[in-house]
Amino acid sequence: MDKVVHLLMYATFAFLCIWGYRRQFVENGEAYRKKALMLALVISIAYGGLTELMQEFLVPKRTGDWFDFLADSIGTGIGVLVFHLFFRRKK
Repeated sequence: MDKVVHLLMYATFAFLCIWGYRRQFVENGEAYRKKALMLALVISIAYGGLTELMQEFLVPKRTGDWFDFLADSIGTGIGVLVFHLFFRRKK
């Protein structure tokens, strides 16, 4: 259950990372869309990794977990994919 929470949290986080670009995402070219999606992926995955590292090294009685990071990364991919499918250009 814990991993599902991570997955949903990061799917939402990635979706919201790119939400501010939704208008430009729809109106601008393919190169812009790819750049925006990649930026959301990088920010979300880096944030997930950073939080796990902080738990491991900075928070007493907490440990970082590779499976949490994996759930964060999968959730990020799902969030970006959902955004891409929801806001893709109609032909």
